[in-house]
Amino acid sequence: MKIISLIGARPQFIKAAMISKKLRKKGIEEILVHSGQHYDFNMSDIFFKELNLPKPDYHLGVGSGSHGEQTGKMLIAIEKVLLKEKPDWVLVYGDTNTTLAGALASAKLHIPVAHIEAGLRSYNKKMPEEINRVLTDHISQILFCPTETAGKNLKKEGFTNIVNGGNLIANDFYSDSSSSELRLTAYDFPLVINVGDVMLDIALEVKNKVDGKGILKRYSLRSKDYILVTIHRQENTDDYKNLKNICEALIELANQKLTIFFPVHPRTKKALDKFKLIDNIPDNLILTEPVSYMEMIALEKNARAIITDSGGVQKEGYFFKVPCIIPRQETEWVELVDAAWNIVTGTNKDRIVEAVTASLSRDTKRWIDFYGGGRASEKIVDILHHQKKEECTK
Repeated sequence: MKIISLIGARPQFIKAAMISKKLRKKGIEEILVHSGQHYDFNMSDIFFKELNLPKPDYHLGVGSGSHGEQTGKMLIAIEKVLLKEKPDWVLVYGDTNTTLAGALASAKLHIPVAHIEAGLRSYNKKMPEEINRVLTDHISQILFCPTETAGKNLKKEGFTNIVNGGNLIANDFYSDSSSSELRLTAYDFPLVINVGDVMLDIALEVKNKVDGKGILKRYSLRSKDYILVTIHRQENTDDYKNLKNICEALIELANQKLTIFFPVHPRTKKALDKFKLIDNIPDNLILTEPVSYMEMIALEKNARAIITDSGGVQKEGYFFKVPCIIPRQETEWVELVDAAWNIVTGTNKDRIVEAVTASLSRDTKRWIDFYGGGRASEKIVDILHHQKKEECTK
């Protein structure tokens, strides 16, 4: 069996690290293709080193550009790789332009697609990520969901072949003791399967390997005495009013003697410079270059609270029992809002400040494992491995 794993952005490197390790352990041939969507060293290469992700077999070097330009270049380049390698499956991750281009190129060539982190919905079609994830789901043969909510979203959209009713499948799904009703032979494609969240797998693996002493010392930070900030979504970086409101909220929080630590995404840095929003900031609002994955994990673990528009960081914060404030109009991880761990504020300055203050003062909420206990990557690889044995209808 030959599988192409297609990646191009930081969250995809993280998820692919666990999957790649288990694919190769299983003896499955993996061709790793990097689109080049993220090309900054701290946004790409260092992740491969820290996560022990194999060197890509193909680096397409697409780089930045408009959505149409970037996706079009990826389609051309990915199609050439697919025609040459002729894989049995293509694995795509998340909701980036790389995800959509890989799914489209594969579908046009009748190569089955497996989508990891399927079924997420913000129900905001103005988000490029929402378009990418919806289209990818509807041309995939296997949709690996991270939560029950994701499966419910897909059921609303007409998917009917939902394994185990959308509940998390058992760890022994393919063992002799598994219920025959749950075996994939009972289903036609496309399959919707709740396997849990790969991000939890790797967070559990690396959390004890990082203590944060290095990066905390470098920036004179103290554990549980700072607020971590990550902002990168287009709806915030490309909108002057939104970005201005977020910056003003950070400045107000810093003026309240709170330490704010803000590793700045390259797109965000460009917008901050363009709009001239980083002049005359307080000393305790610390802006830095992007940090590595291990450093980010250490920062998340040791933060008192997190302000982020990143879906991945929202989850990682929850893994480490750190509340998140989300300066967006919606979130894909609604279960974390429902559980009162995370607060969606939009980009209103006062609401952001109030939510941070509330998060710092509220009692600890009950922590629930929504994400599968750290066995998602193992389940995904087992299911793909059995595709050459199972007689599923394509």
